[in-house]
Amino acid sequence: MKHSSTRRVHRLVGIGGFLALIGVWSLFARDANELILPSPTDVIRALVHLAQTGELLTNFVITLRRALIGFSLGFSAGLAVALAMAKSEVIRVFLQPVVTVMQTIPPVIWLIIAVIWFGIAQEITPIFIIFVIVFPIVLVGILEGLQGSSSELKDMGRSFRASHWRLFVHVILPALSPSIVASVRVGLAFAWKSTVLAEFLGSSSGVGFMLSVSNNLLNTAQVFAWAIVLVAVMLAIEYIGINPLRGWINRWLRYAQH
Repeated sequence: MKHSSTRRVHRLVGIGGFLALIGVWSLFARDANELILPSPTDVIRALVHLAQTGELLTNFVITLRRALIGFSLGFSAGLAVALAMAKSEVIRVFLQPVVTVMQTIPPVIWLIIAVIWFGIAQEITPIFIIFVIVFPIVLVGILEGLQGSSSELKDMGRSFRASHWRLFVHVILPALSPSIVASVRVGLAFAWKSTVLAEFLGSSSGVGFMLSVSNNLLNTAQVFAWAIVLVAVMLAIEYIGINPLRGWINRWLRYAQH
């Protein structure tokens, strides 16, 4: 009961903060040029217009598809390579410089390279950008989780002649689950932002491209409208996807520990 009322208070405080933000925005927009700061009403009108013309749904689906494909490839590769590096010292030492290089190169340089390799306005360009950004994030997160898992529990499992599968399911996976959730959370956030960046500079479709068009036309209200769409997606990922997943993982871990 106490936990439920605390959550209600947190929701009310969050709603209050959101309403305060809208109020401050409306106050500043009242005396500002709409090219610099459109009012919330102007932005809602722009959002409705984009929805009515079909541009909102069409470009949102394109961006979402690219983000999910790039994230899935980057996450799968990062998980596989992390498991290989944790299992083999030779592989870890061999691949560590490659991972470091991928981490340190700024996304905009990867974008330039992708445009040179694949060309502008190609489907593979944003997917490649997402992959090279998500891959090292997931790899490092999973590898740290693997290295932090208890070696004593692994040795105990082996002493009882547990199979590799049972050892993975009952020892390694529970220890690794928080790292997987964290990697998914950070990876999805970077995947979404990377997709928009790639589309803004090197695509002819998607939310990022529409942001570029709105910016070139000096349609600030549409720029804000697309920004709201991007923020709404990240909030949906956090509260509809990641938080329930984290709660399920925590319940599973408590069950596994008993």
